[in-house]
Amino acid sequence: MAADKDARNLTRGHRIHRRDVLLAAGTTLTIGLDSATLSAQSASGSSGTKIDAHTHFAPPKFIEFAERVEGHSFGLSPLYKALPALTGVRPRIDLLDKNGIDMNVLVPVPWIEAFPKIYADPALAAQAAKLMNDELASVVAAYPTRFRGVAILPVVDPDSMVSELHRAVTELGFVGAYVVVSPTAKHLDHPDYDALYKAIVDLDVTLWLHPSRPPFIPDYTDEKLSQYYEWQLVGWPYDTTSAMFRIVFSGVFDRYPTIRIVTHHHGAFIPLLAPRLDNGWPILETVGLPMPTKISKPFVEHFRKFYCDTAASGFAPKALELAFDFFGPERVLFGTDAPFDVQGGQIYISETLRSIDAMAVSPEMRTAMLSKNAARILKLT
Repeated sequence: MAADKDARNLTRGHRIHRRDVLLAAGTTLTIGLDSATLSAQSASGSSGTKIDAHTHFAPPKFIEFAERVEGHSFGLSPLYKALPALTGVRPRIDLLDKNGIDMNVLVPVPWIEAFPKIYADPALAAQAAKLMNDELASVVAAYPTRFRGVAILPVVDPDSMVSELHRAVTELGFVGAYVVVSPTAKHLDHPDYDALYKAIVDLDVTLWLHPSRPPFIPDYTDEKLSQYYEWQLVGWPYDTTSAMFRIVFSGVFDRYPTIRIVTHHHGAFIPLLAPRLDNGWPILETVGLPMPTKISKPFVEHFRKFYCDTAASGFAPKALELAFDFFGPERVLFGTDAPFDVQGGQIYISETLRSIDAMAVSPEMRTAMLSKNAARILKLT
């Protein structure tokens, strides 16, 4: 594929980073699989290497720190404690082996924005990010062939945000960072983020987006809380979509054409609504409502520059085909959102694999989704 050729070209002459030394033991995709793993691959219909590019991990020390600073228990502690693979390394390894997953990219939770006292204080936010990333780095260092780390950032302060990204990448060997998107978080076209986008490109790492809308944002103005879990089930994909709008129309891809940004939940609403958007923008212009942007037309083409994961929360091959058709075969990454399901990750993993197996794509494109695309952007090959 062209992407593989590009990846090889990028690798030639690439200077050795400290992360290469730290993670030297984990730079191969030839990982020994036991009989249980091989059986899981056979049962799922998928064989070969699998890199889950969007999973979650919650270091207990971070939650303890946050509860101590905030002065009360974290509201989701009962849920976190009910998911052994979310907080424990051995249960996570067992989950990987059961499903024939070679490697997890760990996106840490909970995010700093969930804790008002910490988020409002730049010093505490920086301390919290360092604690979270150090804890995650210890997991990666213990199992370098099974995990890669994604950094949490103290986005409240732009200098600390960029500094922690550099530390996480150059000292801890992380593959990038993530930011949360929400009406209560800093919007993605905020001037503070331009330094982050530049640093992501300069370091040649990847940025993940994750929605974070809380329940106290109501769906109607005469209510105080969101009802029927709209805030999470519908609001989170909307917030990712909104973040994509901010990134595209503020010209991030024009300023940083090589930037890699991974959107959650198979690109949110964009693949489904692309025709509506593509035909809606010209109509608005005819009635004197032009899009306030300097980017080129057609606008929809800029949205294809994102990457997306396959986290659909269940069996959804048609939804994944929409994402595959919109973003292209080189920008879709196997990602499950594990272990946030009622079986501690098993449902999301098995149903995502079953969805990928059921997609109307070639075996080569299925392999690209399951491992090759992630291996390329994570620099595993």
